[in-house]
Amino acid sequence: MPADSRVLPRSVALALLWTELDAPHTATLLFDDDEPHTLGARPLLEACRELDARHVWPVLPAPGDPQGLPPGAAAHAVVAGEAVVVEHPGGTTVLVPDVVPFGTELEPGVLVRWRAHDGAGVRGPAVSPGEARLALHAALQEAIAELTALDVAKERPDLREAFLDLTGPPDRDTDALTHGLDDRRAELLLRAVRVLTITALAAQDDGAAVTAGQMNARSAVLRELERSARAAVAVASVQVVRRRS
Repeated sequence: MPADSRVLPRSVALALLWTELDAPHTATLLFDDDEPHTLGARPLLEACRELDARHVWPVLPAPGDPQGLPPGAAAHAVVAGEAVVVEHPGGTTVLVPDVVPFGTELEPGVLVRWRAHDGAGVRGPAVSPGEARLALHAALQEAIAELTALDVAKERPDLREAFLDLTGPPDRDTDALTHGLDDRRAELLLRAVRVLTITALAAQDDGAAVTAGQMNARSAVLRELERSARAAVAVASVQVVRRRS
């Protein structure tokens, strides 16, 4: 997940905007407060247009779960926590963002330099949006009892607020990014990203767990919930790009 306040990771935003690379609003939605992104030495949007993509989807890999990325690309994507897979006539390319903060605390800035890696052998998400929705729901239901019992007892208002936000409407920028998705995929994506916020908050400490058994059980529930959410993000965000005339 990104370190700044944006709701959707940059890789998800790029995948969702891929069919609108020429639209005037794309740079604003993608870059937000960043400096304009680059791919190698070139402007990102210009380089993406030349890839002539057919299918695009984001991945949010983690240690032990590269989400199908080959070792070379996975090594970089796991460090970044995100990437975009692009299938095009020349093969498959994995784009990984390198986010470099600069400036001061009062005037911060961010440079985002994307790097291209070979994605030979990568396949698209193995489950359908419906299957991903069911898996995320099951993992969430299992986690709710565990996290509620341990974290609410410790008075974690930030975590309680995150749970309450699961069904709330999206913010304006997120709504603009997901307008090309059908309602079910948009809802799945938003819920999955919000679940990742919950797992990140819950992982900051052990809650009210005091025994090794409680800590291990809590960690296992969080790992499964996070894995299900990361998989759901990829499934919900797949873009089929029409061939240009």
